[in-house]
Order: sequence, then structure tokens, then C-alpha cells
Amino acid sequence: MMRLVLLLLVVAGVAAFFTRPDEPKMREAADAVLSDPQNLSQGIESIGASIAGNRDFSNYYLVSRYVVSLDNTPVVTCWGAFTQVQCSRAADEPAAEAT
Repeated sequence: MMRLVLLLLVVAGVAAFFTRPDEPKMREAADAVLSDPQNLSQGIESIGASIAGNRDFSNYYLVSRYVVSLDNTPVVTCWGAFTQVQCSRAADEPAAEAT
């Protein structure tokens, strides 16, 4: 039984390695999120990220990560595995007040 579980884990790992999304697919998904702002501040943030934002693609062998940031603050973060890409906008967190 343990050999079967180990074999299934190896097969899943190999499948994840060969089916993780590449950078163009991740960029396309991030651009789709940037082009659909929900309010004015997200729209301005999207324009800034499109013009002057940094884009970072990371390959973690079994999954991929793509981050669009503006002024070292993440705007959109995407994770991809098994040919699927999931992107989300960074949550607006209130700034910590200095005392």
C-alpha cells in the first residue's frame, strides 16, 4: 500500500513539473486582472503597474509564481500549476500609523 502511495506522489510530481504554466501564460493572466479594475484607485494602480511596474516570474519546479509590483508593493500575484493559473489583486491593507 505504501509503495502505491509513493508511486502516485511521484507521478503527480512529474505531471506537475511538465504542466506548470510558463511566463507568457502567467503574464497574460496578470494582464487580464490589471485590465479589469473594480474602482478608480485600482484603475490608477493598474495604469501605473502597466507603465512602470516590475514583473517577476519565479519557477518553483512544480508551481510557478508571477508578481506585478509597483514601487515594491505587489499589485497582482499569480500562482500556476497543472496548466491552471490563479491571479488575485493584492488586498488593500490600511497603513500602520507611526506613534
